[in-house]
Amino acid sequence: MICARCDKPIRPGEEYVRVDNPGASGAGSTLYIHAVRGVPVPQQTNQAGAFGR
Repeated sequence: MICARCDKPIRPGEEYVRVDNPGASGAGSTLYIHAVRGVPVPQQTNQAGAFGR
């Protein structure tokens, strides 16, 4: 399984949480996430520069 939060594999024996995600107009999906958060994923909070400058 792949963690929906960090996109890394959930290995056998690791704790995980199963989250049901209902679909509005079709079939829903089931997401799996690590029960214990790992290293936070870095997030960009502002643009690198206007038009890549």
